[in-house]
Amino acid sequence: MVNDNDPSRTSHRSDPGWKHCHPMDESNLNSTICNYYGKVMKGGVTRAKEHFMAKKGNAAACTKTPKNVREELWKLYKEKADNSSVNPKYNASNANHESEDEVEISIASNDKGRNSGGRKGPMDMFCRNPTAAIEKRKKEKLRQANIKEACDKNLKVSVHQYIAPFWYQAGLSFNLVKLKSFQDMIDAIGAYGPNLLAPSYHEIRVPLINKEVEYTKKLLQDHKLQWSKHGCSIMSDAWTNRKQRCLIKFLVSSLAGTMFVKSIDGSNFVKTGEKLFEMLNPLWRRLGKKMLFKL
Repeated sequence: MVNDNDPSRTSHRSDPGWKHCHPMDESNLNSTICNYYGKVMKGGVTRAKEHFMAKKGNAAACTKTPKNVREELWKLYKEKADNSSVNPKYNASNANHESEDEVEISIASNDKGRNSGGRKGPMDMFCRNPTAAIEKRKKEKLRQANIKEACDKNLKVSVHQYIAPFWYQAGLSFNLVKLKSFQDMIDAIGAYGPNLLAPSYHEIRVPLINKEVEYTKKLLQDHKLQWSKHGCSIMSDAWTNRKQRCLIKFLVSSLAGTMFVKSIDGSNFVKTGEKLFEMLNPLWRRLGKKMLFKL
């Protein structure tokens, strides 16, 4: 793990901008997180300061930065610009040195090389957060292809060749690759790094699915509030699969959206209006009578 007390590292964390942001990973000072807004940024502390200052150009303005912080950073920025214009030697002397961001990237690369070769410790739980990785992907803007991406192209193709056989052996629909949850899974695995074990047969069919059920129930709370306040519509839809089984789905629609409630195998009876009412009536009574009723 990276030692925060290492003098060679702390010397590059002296910029006043670090008081208002922190690195996403101590081994990569080029990625920072805003302390006020939680925005993930590339470009080191310089890009973070532009974010706090609301400086037009490379970074979106932070709407939650305190006024005194913004004024302080603008003052330091103008003082640096004045020193540069008054003292021509200032630029000449700095031309022979790396910028702070370049030094951060260099140190991060060297530290990463000194790490324990893929082994993980307790602090990795805080340094590599799958949720943060997903949010990072959402908030990042499209970047132009650079040298690193060109070098990684062959590696990406190699990884995709492991994903494709799984897709074909499982007989999955090609449309599933467009699902947001699939990309979220890729991001979470990438954030974890090497040595991730796949979930066991028991985990995938019992505790993990139970957690998803609980998560789905929480999502439905807003729907149920809308039902009681503004009413809702009960809807049914029949569909025949390849085995000629008739499946009848029941859904509830409201201002919050449409929600699936349950399905019934209707292969063994005639679908008349009376029979549908017989199936819908218990659902209507359970949900409450303050709703619109629609077949």
